[in-house]
Amino acid sequence: MTRNGKIARLPQSIREQVNRRLDNGEQGKQIAEWLNTLPEVKTLIDAQFAGQPISEVNLSNWKLGGYIDWQAQQDALAAASQLAEDAAQLDEAGGQQITEQLALCLAARLAAALRQLNTLGDDPEAQLKLLRELCMRLSALRKGDHNAQLLELKREKLDLDWKKFKSEDSIRKLERLELKEKVKPYKQITKEGLEQIEDELRL
Repeated sequence: MTRNGKIARLPQSIREQVNRRLDNGEQGKQIAEWLNTLPEVKTLIDAQFAGQPISEVNLSNWKLGGYIDWQAQQDALAAASQLAEDAAQLDEAGGQQITEQLALCLAARLAAALRQLNTLGDDPEAQLKLLRELCMRLSALRKGDHNAQLLELKREKLDLDWKKFKSEDSIRKLERLELKEKVKPYKQITKEGLEQIEDELRL
């Protein structure tokens, strides 16, 4: 969503500071006073808003829009950061498919999107539209979870079948080796040797 208020037109670095100040509970009046002392803000106000300084009303409007978007983004980033920290543990535990990691990220994004319902006020149509969209995405995510579980079961069965095959193959190899050892001495007897044995046994 593109925003065009005074706060929205500030440089990204300053908007970030505004959001963090709001997140820390700083009052709108204090933030407005701080903003109006910044050279970048004065230049913007003079050029686009006829010199009208930033007010508490501007900050209140931002708090109900851009700031909530920022909070949702922070939630998603925090989830992604946690996922990155867990990646090494997942690898040590046998590894996890990238699609499973992405599914976790998507779940975090859906959770953050639910917070936007609070910004829609008393607009039931907008709330219903957002809920429908989230339900469709959640349904697709759950379907992916079920497919992943089914695939994991198939992998486990394939692994068991492979181990069973290797075990049976090893037994067959051992049996062939034992038979070879039994036949080996007879293979070394020459024709002359066989005749000598027959003479000694008076055959």
